[in-house]
Amino acid sequence: MAPDRALAEQWLRAGEELFGLVEVRLSALVVRPPKRYRRHKRDVGTGVEFAVEGGFELLDPEGLLALAGLTTVFFGGRLLTPPVRGGWASAAGRFAATAREAEISRGSATFGFVLLAVTDRRTLLLKRHGAVCAEHLADLGPFRLRKSPDVRRRADTRRVGLRFADGSTVAVRVASGQLKTLAGLASLSGPL
Repeated sequence: MAPDRALAEQWLRAGEELFGLVEVRLSALVVRPPKRYRRHKRDVGTGVEFAVEGGFELLDPEGLLALAGLTTVFFGGRLLTPPVRGGWASAAGRFAATAREAEISRGSATFGFVLLAVTDRRTLLLKRHGAVCAEHLADLGPFRLRKSPDVRRRADTRRVGLRFADGSTVAVRVASGQLKTLAGLASLSGPL
């Protein structure tokens, strides 16, 4: 189910047009950022809290690797892409730090998901608080999908990479029903 557009409309500037919204979740392999890259220089949760609150999401292969503390994986003799490339100071690193903090902070009505809202001028990162209220977390630059996901897989969520203008990437998971929406919004988010 697509998020309601009203969640983002309160954060639009005068004359700004909202193209769409999509819920994304960081890859479970994205670790917590160092304190200097967090918005609220405090601990927002521990790995144990993340495991308990994340529930069965952590039972998939990505989640089990995260619990084991692994951030790079060899699969079938090849190295899988790290979940954040470009460092914490890059656009992807800032996205990951902000989204991870929002995911594990208390008071999130929908644990684990953040909203990407693409307008004609910018991309907003929002945290949902219930059905009709959201908190503005950050303004992001334009992004593209790093590679097209395999649509033949039968999973409920797909791991895709978001590539930002500075060349940095971050791995996110998207519900299969919102994958086309994300791809369309990535093409509308502005020139890279």
